[in-house]
Amino acid sequence: MNRSNEARPGRARRALGPGAARALADTVHAPRTPPPWSPAAVEATLRALLEDFEQRVETWRDAFEGLDEDVLAEAAAEARSFGTDPAGAVDELVRSLLLELGHWQRAIGGLGRRLTTAAQDRPLPDFAADAGRTEDVRWHRARQTLLEAIARHHHGTLPPGPPDDRPW
Repeated sequence: MNRSNEARPGRARRALGPGAARALADTVHAPRTPPPWSPAAVEATLRALLEDFEQRVETWRDAFEGLDEDVLAEAAAEARSFGTDPAGAVDELVRSLLLELGHWQRAIGGLGRRLTTAAQDRPLPDFAADAGRTEDVRWHRARQTLLEAIARHHHGTLPPGPPDDRPW
């Protein structure tokens, strides 16, 4: 039994012939997708995570779009027209919106964890960090909108904001 080029003591392996490197280079191609640890792959993963998140939070953003004391008053008026408790209807609406805020906040936290994992111990790129900060601001605005709508519905107008003539 003669096995070709097996490592045997005292016997050298045969090298590839001249031009083999060129022949191999012509037939072996670089992978079409970047390896998962490459910056391009990490960026693509981060962008895909952000796009998926954008689709998931659209319903929460819509729930708070245009929310004001009139929406709460409409819920009360509708309850009255059906002979049910108007205060209970407003309470139910507010509780459902508070629940939505909680879901939204958990989703933002989950996004942060997924982005951190996808970044593979690298700092988040500016576009991903900015998207996270922007979503935090949107959530805080929605929360503030809800609180103001509740205060106005139950207690009338709020005091005006600070005057524009302050030096700070």
